[in-house]
Amino acid sequence: MPPTFIHRIRVHLATAVVSALATGLVPLPLAAQTQVPTPPQPLREFRGAWVATVRGIDFPFEPGDPTAKQQAELTGILDKAVTLKLNALIFQVRPAGDAVYASNLEPWSPWLTNEMGKAPAPLWDPLAFFIKEAHARGIELHAWFNPFRALSGPKYKGAGKHITITHPQWCMKYGEDTWMDPGEPGVRAHSLAVMQDVLTRYDVDGIHMDDYFYPYPVKGAPFPDDRSYSAYQKAGGKLGKSDWRRENVNTFVEELYNMVKREKSWVRVGISPFGIWRPNYPAGYAKGALDPYEALSADSLKWLQRGWVDYMAPQLYWPNEPKNLSFAALFDWWLSQNTARRHIWPGMASDRVLQDRQPHEILRQIGIVRMRAAYMPPGHLHWNYSALGKNKGTLADLCRQRAYQEFAIPPSASWLGTEKPLTPVMNVSGNTVSWDYLDERMLSLTKWWLVQTYENGNWVSKRLLPTEVKIYTLPPGAKAVAIRAISRSGISGDPVVR
Repeated sequence: MPPTFIHRIRVHLATAVVSALATGLVPLPLAAQTQVPTPPQPLREFRGAWVATVRGIDFPFEPGDPTAKQQAELTGILDKAVTLKLNALIFQVRPAGDAVYASNLEPWSPWLTNEMGKAPAPLWDPLAFFIKEAHARGIELHAWFNPFRALSGPKYKGAGKHITITHPQWCMKYGEDTWMDPGEPGVRAHSLAVMQDVLTRYDVDGIHMDDYFYPYPVKGAPFPDDRSYSAYQKAGGKLGKSDWRRENVNTFVEELYNMVKREKSWVRVGISPFGIWRPNYPAGYAKGALDPYEALSADSLKWLQRGWVDYMAPQLYWPNEPKNLSFAALFDWWLSQNTARRHIWPGMASDRVLQDRQPHEILRQIGIVRMRAAYMPPGHLHWNYSALGKNKGTLADLCRQRAYQEFAIPPSASWLGTEKPLTPVMNVSGNTVSWDYLDERMLSLTKWWLVQTYENGNWVSKRLLPTEVKIYTLPPGAKAVAIRAISRSGISGDPVVR
């Protein structure tokens, strides 16, 4: 079998490094000057928060605010995330058939500009801006979509390219919202096209959906999808309506996962479903609770076990008591069902601090997840960012002081690729460190650079840098520095040390 491209590059680089060392072009590693321990692997934990745009929950503070003010809001969110040592934000880019980014498929979101279809002035692209600024700070940015909500509440009406204007026959009022009908093949195709458009045009780290598939039931009002179900039956469909609805959602989830892996295999697909699969799972738990399998047509267990997600973030918004709705017991049940070995990173109701729980309950839940690290690389998500941004009940202070003392990077996802990135070549001049590959083609395997410094007898992981940044200023007192590449799937390369 002929050598692979990667193998040929590795041989070429190894030869180049040996030659460079022989001619004195590459400085010798620190080990040749002062002995230090081998840098440890970085701590791994997914630390995320949702940044909701619908109804201005987290951003913007006020629809229609000037561009400069909204940009300052986003950089403020990111700077707070850096202070807390979060490493991922889940940004809602499609609240309801609209776009918090420049789109040719759907109109500008009124939650951004206070008018459906109105572009921000001066013109800017919040998603592109947020991605660039997040990556500059070593933070992942996942694009969050609502696949089937058309309008949220009565405040704004459809306009321009909105689906209620272009395809009114696919939409219906239900409760206070307007919904797209998931039973319409055209609806599913359109939502998939919207998500594919973002995936291909933006350097997102994840594609994310939450718990809204079929809408939450309105008492005494069945969801009005008789027309699409009748069309399905006339075409020969045999499923009952409940099973048909679930099949519509299952088809969409599977097609989304396959599309993402065709386009950019390293981008993670995440879903945050209702926290239970069905009442009485596990036995005796959540009796009398909403049944999302029926009410939302959401077979979240199937998505997990079929491997149609890279991470599942069930909304475990309960405290540890009462026992029949226990965060710990429900989390353990999800772990027990994880036959495809995907990541399970629960959502926590940080917004309920000072309502039905104290901030220590959130820290306790972080600890519960970490205690299961032998079964699953740990991770969690805060609903929502504002609970941290506003330091609700001193929650942000407590997280920083007790839960997030150490820097961590997201866990790797080996099923998305196991190729180990190469070790770069480093140079140190004074307190300035620079590095690069001898062959830039190897950058295609690299997503981040991890910087570690040796201070006071210990290695300290300092930060992630995007691939285009290849320079770092050492802090006072650093006795050594290590740079290692992190692949797009999170695989760590070997460090170069000086």
